[in-house]
Amino acid sequence: MKQKKMGKIWLYLLCLLIAFLFITIASQNSFLYPLNDWVDGNCFFTIGRGMLHGIVPYRDLFDQKGPLLYFIYMLGALFTEKNMLGVYFLEVISFSIFLYFAYRTCRLFLEEKMSGFLLPILSMMIVTLPAFTHGGSAEEFCLPFLMGSLYSLLKFWKGKEEIPSYRMLLLNGLSAGCVFFIKYTMLGFWFALMMCFFFLMIGKREYKRAILSCLVFLGGMLLTLLPWLFYFSMTGAWKDFFETYLIFNIKYYPNLEPWYLRILGVINKTSSFLIKNLGYGIPLIIGMVSLLFTKDLYDRRQAKGMILTCFLFLIFFVLIGGKGYRYYYLIFTPFAILGLICLGKWISENHKPFFRKKSTYTFFFFFFLLVEISCYGVPNSKKLWERKQEGRNQPVQWYFSSIMNKSKDRTLLNYGSLDAGFYLATETLPVDKYFQKVNIDDEVYPLNIESQKRVIEEEKVQYVITRERVDKKAKQIPYLSTISQHYRIIASKDQDYEEKKFRYVLWERK
Repeated sequence: MKQKKMGKIWLYLLCLLIAFLFITIASQNSFLYPLNDWVDGNCFFTIGRGMLHGIVPYRDLFDQKGPLLYFIYMLGALFTEKNMLGVYFLEVISFSIFLYFAYRTCRLFLEEKMSGFLLPILSMMIVTLPAFTHGGSAEEFCLPFLMGSLYSLLKFWKGKEEIPSYRMLLLNGLSAGCVFFIKYTMLGFWFALMMCFFFLMIGKREYKRAILSCLVFLGGMLLTLLPWLFYFSMTGAWKDFFETYLIFNIKYYPNLEPWYLRILGVINKTSSFLIKNLGYGIPLIIGMVSLLFTKDLYDRRQAKGMILTCFLFLIFFVLIGGKGYRYYYLIFTPFAILGLICLGKWISENHKPFFRKKSTYTFFFFFFLLVEISCYGVPNSKKLWERKQEGRNQPVQWYFSSIMNKSKDRTLLNYGSLDAGFYLATETLPVDKYFQKVNIDDEVYPLNIESQKRVIEEEKVQYVITRERVDKKAKQIPYLSTISQHYRIIASKDQDYEEKKFRYVLWERK
């Protein structure tokens, strides 16, 4: 018993070590990077910082992600509000939990040493994807929930039970509820899981059990609602939450193309991602082929069909809205574990004597080799190596901050674009609900830009920051003449962001 407990402790430490090294290299929130210039992450952190000071999401600051994501960033801000180092620590913890469930999944099919051997491979595969983007995405924080639920599903079909236990369904309901309050478009996996289990029980004529199972699953989801029901009721922002997170996303975000074109779009986006990212695409395809056409993983058709259905519903829910930002695809990565399990089986069967004899040395050799490769392969590697040039290539966020800090009034409006980190760099909080411009066309949702225009006309802030593309695709900044009437340009700087060059302009009140 004591030896088994020590084995678990070493497993936790191993997952934590792997998560620490790979997240440190990959995430711009880590101490290796001067700052995280990702607009989404800065938006979440601005709202998280605001929550520490009594500002309520949706009512006081407008954005459309789930409240649990803002709460995670609020916890990061509790550590420090000056940078995102606290968010980085939470990323490490989240990824280590993901790796723990990945290990448990591998152990369903592989021996102990081989399961541990696959963890750094899976880590490198994920952090080097463009979908990992800058670090701290909603998808990244949902990975442990999906990996845990995928593990429970694979474990069920490896066991002898004919129907799922209430405990399993409750835990999956809790996971689904947490994901719902981070970003509900990723619920496809759990929708399919419960749907398949329901029909499985109906097929076995377990009608009462089928209904009770659905209620238990929904009960788990409802438990995650309770803290938000209390929070938004106490702050009087329940209506704002409902109208923004639910109604707004449904009303303004979906693509209005015919349904068949949207389905074709899902197929096109998925296949394009797999082709462009073969490091993930090949293991995924190998895993799915092995699942469906061999008996290496499962020999029961029900198991094969249910796992495939959950995967397809996950893709469908994420991409059917018509948009396909690079970070959307990160949530698909847990399913690559099926291909890695096939790799582990092949190594065990063909190189078992060598692997067992030198397993510890082999593990650490490949572990640090994969870490080294990741240093050059992560999406943010260019910024990682530019760290030495901070003095000569000062980020625009710091440059503008150094100018604004000379003034007693540092009130700011990030005009016409998403929050690029200027509120964080200046250590200020927004004074207007529409502190940024979300990715919705002005013709579709004019209230956002019109509110920002009123802030300028009424001169509510001392500084305004605008940005525009420095190329032929650059769009005219809306109401530029209005800004010129009330503010004057005091600084500007060109800076790259996601393979595009932007010109940032700092305006001061006349």
